[in-house]
Order: sequence, then C-alpha cells, then structure tokens
Amino acid sequence: MTLAELIQGYRPHIEDASVGVRRSWEETFKYTLKHYPPETRLEDFDLEILAEKMSAEGIQPRFVDGYVKRWRDLLQQRRETRLPCQ
Repeated sequence: MTLAELIQGYRPHIEDASVGVRRSWEETFKYTLKHYPPETRLEDFDLEILAEKMSAEGIQPRFVDGYVKRWRDLLQQRRETRLPCQ
C-alpha cells in the first residue's frame, strides 16, 4: 500500500469530523506529501526522517511530535485492523 492509498482510504473517516479536525488532517497529508511522494510504499515511509525534515525547517518540536504521533497511530490502526483501507 502507498501513502496515497492510505490517505484516500482514510478521508471518508474524517468527513463527519469538525472543520478544524478535517483541516488539521489535510495539513498533515499535504505536509507529508511535500516530503514523500504519493507512491511511497508504507514500508518505506520513515517517520523519523519526516521528523528530522520538519525540525530542520524550523517547525516547533510539539508540532513535529504531533505529526509523528498522528502518523504512528494511523499506521498502527492500519496494521491492526486493516483499516481504513480494506
């Protein structure tokens, strides 16, 4: 599975969320795709490298930690349940 497939599969799960939550997730996706092409296989998606790139751009550590946690949780959910993309 690729990042694009995971993102597309997850979007329906945030449709009913508040505007702020949806916007936050879309920013997460947009920023990640700035550093990793959509066709990146999930096994090649390295959260530590993403964190390093974000830090190098001057993003505050709490935001970096939040992005990494969000991705880590989503990837864990994917592994455990085969969701959101079946």
